[in-house]
Amino acid sequence: MKLKEERIEAEKNLVKKEAQQLARIFETVGAFKVKRKGGKGRLIFESVIAQDLVNIINGQLQMEVDKRIVELPDIRETREYIAELKLHPEVTTRMRLNVFAN
Repeated sequence: MKLKEERIEAEKNLVKKEAQQLARIFETVGAFKVKRKGGKGRLIFESVIAQDLVNIINGQLQMEVDKRIVELPDIRETREYIAELKLHPEVTTRMRLNVFAN
């Protein structure tokens, strides 16, 4: 019984370490660029959603990320935003998004 608990704890620690390594990768990337059709002033026609960020990560970093871990603010104009990725219950990382108008 004790051996089984130790094995489960070791697996949990491994998953957490992998999440921490992934967080370091995202933090070193810098900012991702997102382009949208521009409207009046700084407004954009189409807001940026979690799936957009997932597609960018998959394309640029060749990493599969689930959109359910991505938390974005309401993005409706051109400027820099901060997105949060909850990689593990104890590991959260932040990424910068620069939204530009075409």
